[in-house]
Amino acid sequence: MKNYLILPALLLFLAFSFSSCSEDNNPDVLGTGEVKIGMGIKLQNSGNPGARLTNAGLKINSGFIQVKEVELETEGVDEAGREFEKELEYRFPEIKKITFDEFDSGVDFFIAIPAGNYEEIEVELDLIDNRNQPSLELNGTFSKQDGSSVPFKFQVFGDDDDDWDFEVELEAEDDDDLFFLDAVNNPLALFQINAEGWFSGVSTSELESAELTDGVLLITKQINGSIFRKVEQRIKDSTEIELKMN
Repeated sequence: MKNYLILPALLLFLAFSFSSCSEDNNPDVLGTGEVKIGMGIKLQNSGNPGARLTNAGLKINSGFIQVKEVELETEGVDEAGREFEKELEYRFPEIKKITFDEFDSGVDFFIAIPAGNYEEIEVELDLIDNRNQPSLELNGTFSKQDGSSVPFKFQVFGDDDDDWDFEVELEAEDDDDLFFLDAVNNPLALFQINAEGWFSGVSTSELESAELTDGVLLITKQINGSIFRKVEQRIKDSTEIELKMN
């Protein structure tokens, strides 16, 4: 088995690398077991290729998501050679607000699972609004063509008809193959969000003519809704990733 495997996606990718996860910041640990999968979220550096922005004046430098619970599905073979499938749900003691920027590559929380041979591990983060704050928020600036700039904010509020989540699936390269996880080589799963890439379908002219709210270029479902719907679709197209191990 290789030491690590990184599969980039257009808008969001996960790097699954074998390393020693640090608990210096005492992040939450969900579940029980010898293996601790460290989960972290950061912004992808805007200098990375792939975004192909039509609005080069947009710069996103921070954001957050709020996580209600983590859903975990695993398939593998136990020590006795028996195949197993498990579905678990873990709730944080309180809603977990995870802030991120392009320099933050630390562990935000751990998922603990038993050591063993795995065929597939699927992790889903279920997002939720909390304390009048959105499920997802991005912050930055937009520089206009006349040289001026305005603060930028993108907010996603959930509702009963529109659940938001991020999902990552890790599986063996071939159906008959397994990958072994133990307490020595704890994996780190790093979500790198190319947030500016989410706006690749939005033109500079659309942002230039967008409505300002108290001097802020605010984009929500209700405010500048046509831009929101374009970005919303790009996000939904990017929130499920399949990662192969060999």
